[in-house]
This record gives sequence, structure tokens and C-alpha cells, in this order.
Amino acid sequence: MTRVLILIVSIVALSGCASQYQIQPLSGSGHAVALNRQGAVYITIPADGRYQDIHYPGSGQLVAQVLAMEFSRYSRTVQTAPSQLSDGGMSEARRAGSDYLVVPVITHWEQRATEWSGLPSRVALRITVWDVASGKQLLSEGIVARTSRVTLTSTSPDELLKKPIAKVVKRLYSSYR
Repeated sequence: MTRVLILIVSIVALSGCASQYQIQPLSGSGHAVALNRQGAVYITIPADGRYQDIHYPGSGQLVAQVLAMEFSRYSRTVQTAPSQLSDGGMSEARRAGSDYLVVPVITHWEQRATEWSGLPSRVALRITVWDVASGKQLLSEGIVARTSRVTLTSTSPDELLKKPIAKVVKRLYSSYR
């Protein structure tokens, strides 16, 4: 019975350390950014992620969905649109009446079957937030995440992004009064 209990505790401990992430300021992050909760958000859908010769169809849509879900917790209106827009989506965001333009770029996407291979899934994403009225960049941050090498479950890169994206978006709205 003691061995079974030790095994269960070990499994729970190992699966609890399933991922790690870092949020890195790239530019515009040195000062407090406070987005207005009444402001509408326009999110471009990034190009799908790649790792070496492997293309991950739909990964750009998944990233946009994670971002839209988090922004919708704070903003009255959130919409997504393809990234292959002229001027990065600024004119389309203006036409849509949006206050903020969010431009994500997948810089690395590597999905692995970590539970049996021991190789971690990895993802890197750059998020840039623009004020649509002024055209001013408000924030640019990078997120780098990976699974632990020892895990009992497979974690996709979009799952790895949920916590750090939630943290970034919460911080964007936390200073607004």
C-alpha cells in the first residue's frame, strides 16, 4: 500500500510540473500600459507555425482564439481577422471601429509527444499591441514556453500559451481606472 501511495504522489508531482514559460519585454513595455475595458480589440490571425520542415496547419487560428478568449474577459468587443492584411491590419482595425490592434506572430512552434519521447513541446510568440487612433505601439512582448521533459501527458503549443497570454492580457488591463 505504501508503494502505491508513493507512486501516486510521484505521478501527481511530476505531472504538476508540466510546463514553463517566460514573458520577455521587447519594446514599449518599460511603462505601464492601461487598456480601456470599453475599447474594442481587433486581433490578426498569425501565419501558421513551423518547425524545420514541419508545418502546423491551423496553429495561427488557435493562437488567435486563445488571445480572443483572454481579451474578451476584459473588452466589450473582440474580433479576429487574417494576418495577410495590408499595413498589418491597422486600416482594417480602423474600419471596424476598433480601439486596439493586437498582432501576434508565431516565431517557433514545435509539438512533441513528450510523454514517450522525452522531448519537450516548445512555442514562441511575439505579441504587439497598437493604439488604433494614434497608430502608436503600446506593447511588444515575447512569450517562450515549453513542456517539462518529464510529463505524463502531451501538451500542445497552444495549451502552453494559455497561462502566459492570460498574464499579459490581465496586466494590460490592470492599470486602467
